[in-house]
Amino acid sequence: MKADLGWVALALRSAGYRGEAPGEGTIGGVSIDTRGGCAGALFVALAGASSDGHAYVGEAVARGAAALLVSTSRRGEAVAAAGATPVFDVPDTLAGLQALAVAWRERVNPRVVAITGSSGKTGTKDLAAAILARRFVVHATPGNLNNHIGLPLTLLGMDGGEDMCVAEMGANHRKEIQALCAIAKPLVGVVTNVGTAHLEYFGTPKGVAAAKAELLEALPPDGTAVLPADDEFAAFLAGRTKARTIAVGFSESADRRITGLEKREQGGYRFRVGEIRLETGRYGRHNVLNAAFAAVVGSTAGVPDDEIAAAVAASRAADGRGATYDVGGVVFVDETYNANPASLKAAVEAFMEMPGSGRRWLVLGDMLELGGMSGELHREAGVHCGRAKSDGILTLGTESAELSRAAAEQRRSPERITHFLDAEPLAAHLATLLRPGDLVLVKGSRAMRMERIIDAVEAARGAARRRLD
Repeated sequence: MKADLGWVALALRSAGYRGEAPGEGTIGGVSIDTRGGCAGALFVALAGASSDGHAYVGEAVARGAAALLVSTSRRGEAVAAAGATPVFDVPDTLAGLQALAVAWRERVNPRVVAITGSSGKTGTKDLAAAILARRFVVHATPGNLNNHIGLPLTLLGMDGGEDMCVAEMGANHRKEIQALCAIAKPLVGVVTNVGTAHLEYFGTPKGVAAAKAELLEALPPDGTAVLPADDEFAAFLAGRTKARTIAVGFSESADRRITGLEKREQGGYRFRVGEIRLETGRYGRHNVLNAAFAAVVGSTAGVPDDEIAAAVAASRAADGRGATYDVGGVVFVDETYNANPASLKAAVEAFMEMPGSGRRWLVLGDMLELGGMSGELHREAGVHCGRAKSDGILTLGTESAELSRAAAEQRRSPERITHFLDAEPLAAHLATLLRPGDLVLVKGSRAMRMERIIDAVEAARGAARRRLD
């Protein structure tokens, strides 16, 4: 964003700013972290659980921040550190950040496409943005900025000339998506699926569905809801919106049905979504569904079928979400960004479909935030993994011990199943097992930092990774 200080002052009124513009000039963006660069930007001092942005006000000034947004209770110390740098103050700087996002979204006035779901959000978001960019000026959520801080930063990242904004929305508590929708005001909403993620906070799958439905409830009557036809909560979701609904999936009940699915000789699939013919080099039915959701979003926006197909064909996985690497002759599938039961099952199925004559190893970390169902869901995952016909399973953490045990109990489980409490010995053991031609899937919840396994094997083999997909 780029705006003058007078506009910023007006935008902050709803968050409790009571002064006039503290000077003249403009800001060229918003920053909450001095490490990410704040020269020319408005530095917003957010107070978090582990750090307080007010402690970095002086550093922000030294790094060239154009203005500061601080808590009213900390205004005195901020002004002392600011020197000639203009200072805005509001009772709650998070509310101030969100107020700026609302005002900037209204000023730019893009059509907002919001995407949520237990899994597949980022893949669908990236594909939808690529498709829409064939005909429109598009801004999309960078990386995974999808929460109460990330969404405002996404909107404030618009330059000002965008036609469309594709915003990912995540949540682990009720009413969070409702709050995000109040900021973004989406016209199109996509729910990719309802799974067992964040059960620690939602309680039951029905609770997850109700949380995802908050997006659909926020859509206007002239909006569009794109729904998962194959999901057990499809009818529930459809009943929670006044917008037009388009159900997408393999089910015969789908409004845009996926048909003609077949594997390509060069890898991936070809298939149709309604009348749109698509091809993708990526594996797994979940990637087919992601492409189908994105294609329908593009079609409703008026993107021609051939341009939708070209965008899908050119897509590739984001880092940590299925990207593949060669590490000294061993192929690693990097699914380290996150994990829940549904996404783990989908990743394992896709991994076992990949071409390759070498042995296949599953390296899996804990799936977190599953509450009282964690043990049961890890055991269910273990049954699936134990039957997947891999050559070995290595698990990391405490919860995944149940996965490891359940996998070992399966009739055709692999001979090598080993559990570790620490990443370092797991990586060292894995490095001794691998030989050229092997394939390795690495997946776990974000807090497990499973990328450490790939880094350690890379160091052990003395070979820099090379992107394959």
